[in-house]
This record gives sequence, C-alpha cells and structure tokens, in this order.
Amino acid sequence: MHFYTKYNYSQPSFIDVFTNHKLVHVASNPSQDNDTYFRGLAKECGIPLIYEENPVTGFIDVNKWTEIKYEQEKSTDSYKSSNKSQPLHTDYGYFSFEIYAAFFYCVEQADFGGATTFIDIDKVVEILRPLNSSLFKHIQAQRIHFGRKDNAIAHNDDYILQQDTLGWKINWNYYRAIGDDQNRSLIEDFKDFIDTYIEKSGELKELKLEPGEGVFFQDRRVLHGRNSFVGNRQLNKGGIALKVPEQVFKLINGN
Repeated sequence: MHFYTKYNYSQPSFIDVFTNHKLVHVASNPSQDNDTYFRGLAKECGIPLIYEENPVTGFIDVNKWTEIKYEQEKSTDSYKSSNKSQPLHTDYGYFSFEIYAAFFYCVEQADFGGATTFIDIDKVVEILRPLNSSLFKHIQAQRIHFGRKDNAIAHNDDYILQQDTLGWKINWNYYRAIGDDQNRSLIEDFKDFIDTYIEKSGELKELKLEPGEGVFFQDRRVLHGRNSFVGNRQLNKGGIALKVPEQVFKLINGN
C-alpha cells in the first residue's frame, strides 16, 4: 500500500485509489456542493459516519458534520475548537468497533498556518525499531485502555502497534490513553518518542487544504496532526467503517 497520492474528480473510481493509498488529497469538484461530493466519495469506501460529538459531555448529534473550527470561547475545551498545533494521533482508535478511515473537507482556511500533518506508520516503525528496540517490542505486547469519558461506545483495549495482513497499524491518542494509570510509564515513553523524533523531525507531510479540497486517510495506517494557525479555519470531518454495530447504526441514523 502506497502512502500518498492526489485524486481529481474526473478520475473514474475513488475506491480503487483509496484502497491502494493510505492518504489521498482530493481536489475540489466544481460540479457538486461539498456536502454531496464528499459523502458520495465516502459511500464508495464503506459506511459514512457523519456526526458531531460534544468534547465535554460526549453528546452525539446525528447526521451533522464534526466541525473542526476555531472558536475562541471554546478554545480551551478541545483541539477541535483551538487554533494551537495538535500533536500526532489517530482519530478513532478508542471506539469499540473499527472505524478504519477518516476524511474531511475544507470550508475555510486560515490566513497563516493551519496545515494538516501526516506521517506513514511504516516510517515510524523504521525509526523506532533501531532507536529503541525495547519500546518497539513493548508497545506490541501490552494492551492500553483508550477511552472517552461518559461515552458507552468510546472505549477500547488495544495495542499501540500491531500488524495485520495489510501491514503495520497504530492506535495512538495520548489524551485518550492517559487514564490508563497501570500503563502510564509506557504511554509517556511512547509520547516522548513521538514528540522528540517524529513531531519535530521536519519530515511530516503537510497539506494546507483550500476551500472545497479534502483528504481521506486510513486512520490506523498514518498519524496526523495540525500546525498552529492565525485566522478563521473550518474543516468538516466524518469517519468510514465497513461494519457498524446495530446500536451504533441506530444512533447515527437518529433511531
């Protein structure tokens, strides 16, 4: 599976492109509104999960895009309302079922900064294995509890790093893991590695989307973050699953 490519709306099959790439930069489509266009691309790849989750209460608002936008009055509540840089992470690893992909499109871009940053998990493995072989082995052997407060479906015990038939997979969100007191040392050690050798390497892929452009990425095959920015910025985000538990399907469809 390749790391990155670009996709133009005039190309025939989006799913063929996304199946073979972990990160796809999608050009705007002048013939369709953004909502219709990106929902359509997501449906090619699985079951789109379009919902807004309150970062404080965990309340789910169905069939509504998760709006990642700067709101000064909420900027201390969560990264999605902030204009500060966001560390590398995966989006959906704390869910009790597999949400294999995430996507978003740009509504408004910041005047300065605001690029989304990505790195291939294969590159992370390539750096970590010789640098700290003990940590490399430990994160494959010890399950970590990832969870979000007051959300029944947002809890998962999983390895930070593992392999499947397609290759390396990562599950990493520091703020969803720090509640696991028994594994705090391991969590802090991996965070230190990411902060020191990956986040500050200068080797991240940066995509500063223009309004109407989007990006699809296989959430467990890459890490992503965000550069700080000045000005107004909004991305609308959704997830994609191949199978969804019945109770979740009813929830996201408002039943």
